[in-house]
Amino acid sequence: MTDQLASVRYLVDDVQAAVDFYTVHFGFTVHTDAAPAFADVVRGPLRLLLSGPASSAPA
Repeated sequence: MTDQLASVRYLVDDVQAAVDFYTVHFGFTVHTDAAPAFADVVRGPLRLLLSGPASSAPA
């Protein structure tokens, strides 16, 4: 993985469904999976931070 990533945080209702969507349809790979609270997926220099209702992000 590259040392320089652009990170975008998404608040999602279902972390696993979001991981499945980005990996199947757009070729992302899972970097961290702490579902149902959080996961991040990476493709090239882009990292998507997927935060579910169980994470601290919605607070």
